[in-house]
Amino acid sequence: MKTNDILTTLETCRLLEITRQTLYTWIAQKKIKPWRKLGGRSAWFFLRSEVKKAKSKKYRR
Repeated sequence: MKTNDILTTLETCRLLEITRQTLYTWIAQKKIKPWRKLGGRSAWFFLRSEVKKAKSKKYRR
């Protein structure tokens, strides 16, 4: 795995063109699977492959 395969919450939101709140909703609804969560509330990391899968499904906000 390369470092550019791991995305931050902000990078994920930008790629999916959604807000952080929508991303958290998608996590709760299991529409996207986070890779890891490090401390704090917003330190989620995502694999680029998971983000691509979510984007290809074109979930509605």
